[in-house]
Amino acid sequence: MNTRALTSRTARALAAAAAVALAATACGSSGDSGSKDAAPSGGAVNSAGPVTVEATNGKITVPADVKRIVSISYATGALLDLGVQPVGTSTIDENNPMELLPSQTEAAKKIEPIGSGIEINIEKVASLRPDLIIVEGATAFDWGVSKLEGIAPTLYFGIDKPVDLLNAQEKIATAVGKEAEFKKLKSDYETKAAKIKTDYADKLNSTKWTIASSYGGGEFLVDTASSWVGRVLADAGAKFSQASADTTDHEVTYSVEKLDVLADADVILIPRTAATGEVPQDTKDLDKQPSWQNLKAVKAGKVVPLTYATTDRYGTSIDVLDQIETILKGQ
Repeated sequence: MNTRALTSRTARALAAAAAVALAATACGSSGDSGSKDAAPSGGAVNSAGPVTVEATNGKITVPADVKRIVSISYATGALLDLGVQPVGTSTIDENNPMELLPSQTEAAKKIEPIGSGIEINIEKVASLRPDLIIVEGATAFDWGVSKLEGIAPTLYFGIDKPVDLLNAQEKIATAVGKEAEFKKLKSDYETKAAKIKTDYADKLNSTKWTIASSYGGGEFLVDTASSWVGRVLADAGAKFSQASADTTDHEVTYSVEKLDVLADADVILIPRTAATGEVPQDTKDLDKQPSWQNLKAVKAGKVVPLTYATTDRYGTSIDVLDQIETILKGQ
């Protein structure tokens, strides 16, 4: 498994966020004023009785009558998808939790921030008096799980490959008694993917797709068919360019001198940051390369920004399907 491939986007987001949170962590409980009265999402979440969930950190018993949940990294979006609002969340910058849908941003403003990136303010978490803590993040990072376990039962879902994010959301749904909501999300996704596959079969069979991005340093990344967006494209019946067809790794890093590996792509998807709606500058800068300008997709105007390059759950996966359908309609 290529750990760098899995974490390349997340690593940069968390690294940038870590500096913001260091000051908050150093200040201890200075940001705790009023946090003990933070409102949960409305009554008990898991009220059917204790449930045991198998997580990366073992088989964890989630108590009955869970009302107050602190969520870290991708867990926040997974919970909001299920209609559960945490009382505390980590962020990827000063204000934004990880990869939220537009419909979830207002709800997120009401969630108390407990640190950015992997720098979690443990005292802040404790002040929120959580019944349950849920961490969903790449195994390459230290999430301080042992410290969190000293505060409340903690479910840690370590992510090694993109599909692990979907599996984690299913287990989170079990933990919070939202199995029905999860099944509907999954069914809605599968139904939409199947409809796109049927409705646009001719276009899908004649179009080769790839996903490309850059973080500078003279390199660019190509997502493969087993990546976050690649998995959604595959479910919708898409065909992949040669550079994206190999599923050995989720992402492959190339020197910018190798941009011609994208030569056979009819459509190039480039990631757009969910929080800002903007394509990162390093990715925009690819168009300064003459070999980029010579690509078939570039000449045809088929370089298309796409939000949720790390589509982490069924909520964002459905949104990506919507974006793919919009692209197909325009062809």
